[in-house]
Amino acid sequence: MITNQRQQGFTIVELMVAATLGLLILAGAISMFISNKRIYTEQDEMGRLQENARFAMNMLIRDIRMAGYSGCNHDIATVTNHITGAGTATSIHAFTPVEGSEAGGNWQPSGASTDLGTSDGITLRYLDYTDAYSMMPAMSTADVEIYTSRGSGFELGDRIALADCNSADIVVVTGVTLTGTAGCTTSGPANTTCQDELAHVSASIPSGAEPGNATSTLSKIYDSQAQILEYVTARYFIANDADGNPVLNRRSGEGAAEAIIEGVENMQILYGEDTTGNDQVADTYVNAGAVTDWNDVVSVRIALLVRSIREYGADLDTQTYDLLGTTFNPTDDRRRRRVFTTTVQIRNRISDS
Repeated sequence: MITNQRQQGFTIVELMVAATLGLLILAGAISMFISNKRIYTEQDEMGRLQENARFAMNMLIRDIRMAGYSGCNHDIATVTNHITGAGTATSIHAFTPVEGSEAGGNWQPSGASTDLGTSDGITLRYLDYTDAYSMMPAMSTADVEIYTSRGSGFELGDRIALADCNSADIVVVTGVTLTGTAGCTTSGPANTTCQDELAHVSASIPSGAEPGNATSTLSKIYDSQAQILEYVTARYFIANDADGNPVLNRRSGEGAAEAIIEGVENMQILYGEDTTGNDQVADTYVNAGAVTDWNDVVSVRIALLVRSIREYGADLDTQTYDLLGTTFNPTDDRRRRRVFTTTVQIRNRISDS
């Protein structure tokens, strides 16, 4: 005979055991979630830190390697700079390949006192061959408009250089006329109605083309073998943003400095001088204030201290950091930091002899 018994429920002991097991499982799940979040935050912040450092280094390396490039003649002494004020050494437009600022001091060798950062800075100038355009047709006189390929993309205020294997002339574009029409073909380069016309006047400078040109007459008449290159002036320095956070800034020409990479806390720079032998090999590395002759600088050594954007974790960063012999002691906070160092050869530096 089978006797059905009614369910009497759980005892208090069973309920306590079940609750304890549930809490243990929940605690394990929460612990795993917190651990995964911590690992994710660590990887995300460190990944961003490394990405910022790589981006900063790539920009600096490219500009340093190109410093002093003046076309196929490789001699900056043959470059004539027509930009207004460029004859003054302290001008951002002066064609000095490399300048340095030591610990926020005035730029050397020019003595300029603008764009001084919180640590070292560097200014680099060159003609950029990345987007080179042919001049067509040849100039008839040294002060006429410059014609180039239709759709070149040059704009008002661009700083360009006409260069061949003998010399180069730098000017500000003071007017752009897109003369191409639907009926134009590329088979007639002498047809100026099918080209972009670039003016470089020295009077009545339009807004957006400041500071204009001291003269519109170039040093010579360039033929159709000449190329049109962009004149690049790149000044790098570290300054704090509106929230007090360090940012790597880049100023290009007449424009305002732009904050390009956050988290770059300190930058130290040494300049390699070829003091003996004239063999384009650095014999000594010194800071900007100790360079004997800037014409002998053939390489640059850079160290960046990059920090994570956000604070995280519980550990304070109490370390000091060695950047090329300079000790930097940042604020003790919960950010992570790494030092990145590289040495770059200035490929276009040539002997003065």
